[in-house]
Amino acid sequence: MTVLAYIHPVGAGLTVALLGYVGSLGIRARNDRRHARQLLARHARLAPIMYGFALASWAAGFLSTWLLRHDLDLAGSAHFRISLVLVLALSGGALSSRWMMQPAIRALHPWFGAAAILLAAAQVFFGLQITP
Repeated sequence: MTVLAYIHPVGAGLTVALLGYVGSLGIRARNDRRHARQLLARHARLAPIMYGFALASWAAGFLSTWLLRHDLDLAGSAHFRISLVLVLALSGGALSSRWMMQPAIRALHPWFGAAAILLAAAQVFFGLQITP
């Protein structure tokens, strides 16, 4: 049982690292006009996969708390509340990506990503405090 409790922290750590990479592709595309097309194509290809991993990580955290961590209140930690906002930010990015040709949406989309990166950093901080 103790090994199972570490699956979510390790998987979530990898997910956060890969989310940072996918976000960096979007940021680099803004600053590197020569390679912007390739960077944005890679960002567009990997972002939906990472969104799925982030949702899976959220579900794994919820389930591992419910099934394995009876010392924690289900949905009672700052880590859980921040995770909900993180999923909302990633969902905003995923939804806004469908209408990137509209200037207002194109201007809003990176802010969802920036919020997600900051929230992911907070997730790591608060998650380390409750790691078994």
